[in-house]
Amino acid sequence: MKFPSPQQLRAYSWILSAVLCICLAFCVQAKAKTTPKPRGFALARHLESAVEIDAQSKALEAQRRAVGARYATSNSITPGSPYVSGLHRKNTAGNLEKFSEVEVEVGMPLWLPGERDAYEGTVTTGLLEIEERMALRRLDVAALVRDAWWSAQRTARELAVARDRESTARDIGADMERRVQLGDAAAQDALLARNELLAAQTELAQVEATAKAARVAYGVLTGGAQPDGTLEASVGMPSLDEHPALRAPAASLARAQSQMRLAEASFIDNPEIGVFGRREQNLQVYGGGQEPSWTDSTTVGVRVKIPLPTPGRNEPKIAEARAECERARSEYERAERIVKAEINAAKAAVAAARRVDGLAANRLKVASEQFDLARKAFRLGENTAADLYRVRQLQLDAQRTRAAALIDLGVAQSRLNQAYAYAP
Repeated sequence: MKFPSPQQLRAYSWILSAVLCICLAFCVQAKAKTTPKPRGFALARHLESAVEIDAQSKALEAQRRAVGARYATSNSITPGSPYVSGLHRKNTAGNLEKFSEVEVEVGMPLWLPGERDAYEGTVTTGLLEIEERMALRRLDVAALVRDAWWSAQRTARELAVARDRESTARDIGADMERRVQLGDAAAQDALLARNELLAAQTELAQVEATAKAARVAYGVLTGGAQPDGTLEASVGMPSLDEHPALRAPAASLARAQSQMRLAEASFIDNPEIGVFGRREQNLQVYGGGQEPSWTDSTTVGVRVKIPLPTPGRNEPKIAEARAECERARSEYERAERIVKAEINAAKAAVAAARRVDGLAANRLKVASEQFDLARKAFRLGENTAADLYRVRQLQLDAQRTRAAALIDLGVAQSRLNQAYAYAP
């Protein structure tokens, strides 16, 4: 038997190592493909879809483009359009024969001192205001998503309680039928169980329809996304200066102040300057039998038009600009008071919801223990079916209260995040 040489062994080991590395790489890649990536919180994903199909957001985006187009005016050498004018005159009567005059003028309006910078300031502040209003609208859409989410979650909790009621009613009913057949219970108990089962099935059908409608409404708002997973986490309180509800009126105030500066800079209508050329022709007739001769004249000139300032023009414009500044300042102060009040109210609501949730959890625990004892006692014949269903009704009320308390706690936390202007 011939053994491989050391060189062959090294070659074989190198090939085996390469094959093992390739297999390991394929295994790692396959595992990476099969391992699901965490998707994060639902609000961060669904809010983007909701904003993309929001009509007001689209309108604000179009308005932003329209305001941005005004930069073309501020970058122009003239605040208006240049003009070309012409004139042609001929005599129809009198002692001038074959008189003709042709005039052509080219001109344009001029910026006043400081007017262009003031106008550009109005465009810049106008864009800033629209951007802040877009951020505020995004926050409003986040509120709509939060409301729709918790509406769907509330119906889902109610659906879970209704299913539990139907399942428990079915189990008790089967047990009741067996006891009636054995003679351990009266036929009236079986009818009571059947009535409870029908009531549970009716409630389940109604809640299922409501839950489907809530999910459909959420999908319409978010472009098809469904309210599954976790909506959001608790966030800390940011600086009030970053709140869109305050930044939007602050931007509105800045725009009003820039309009005030423009009104002060444009104290008259824009002056106009033009260059014209004129050509005049005339047949000059002399007396005493002299031959007539043509006269021809060409002139070039400059024409300037400067309007004069008047109180009737300027004072109303300045007064309107000042009034707009006062209105914007009042809106900002009002928004600041509202934001602070909403934050304080949301904090109080979260604290109250936590207390209610704790009480509801304890009540459900007691009611569940009470129902378990009542069911054991019924099986032993120590109480009646009416007593059992009375205790079951107490447990159902506790389940509904607990489900509502959980949703109310989530709603309160979401509203606190909303008051903090959290819109990822």
